[in-house]
Amino acid sequence: MSNTLPTPSEEDRQAYLSTLYTLLSHLKSSESTICPSQIPRSLHDSDPSRYPDWRGLMDSVREVVWEEAREGRVEVTQKGEAKRYEDRGEIRGPIRVRRGEKWDEGLAERYTCGNGSE
Repeated sequence: MSNTLPTPSEEDRQAYLSTLYTLLSHLKSSESTICPSQIPRSLHDSDPSRYPDWRGLMDSVREVVWEEAREGRVEVTQKGEAKRYEDRGEIRGPIRVRRGEKWDEGLAERYTCGNGSE
């Protein structure tokens, strides 16, 4: 059995990042969190023909979230406790996402404008 996660296309990865940054930028507090499922649900709501099954996107979305956590732009939490990137394979149960130490308010704007480059 392989532990390889699905690799999203670059276009999908950019959509996940744009949605992640937009959702986090609308939070009032730096301690507020989102559920990772809000990312594919939002994509499904905006383009159901491209994203018909939001649940099927969850593994790819989680992988992108963890990549951003590794870079410090977001923080993954469980039961209010920050989780380390290195421990991601051992975490079971629901997780939440909040802005990380390297969060930049301009991230949402850059990704929403379509260039996605830093």
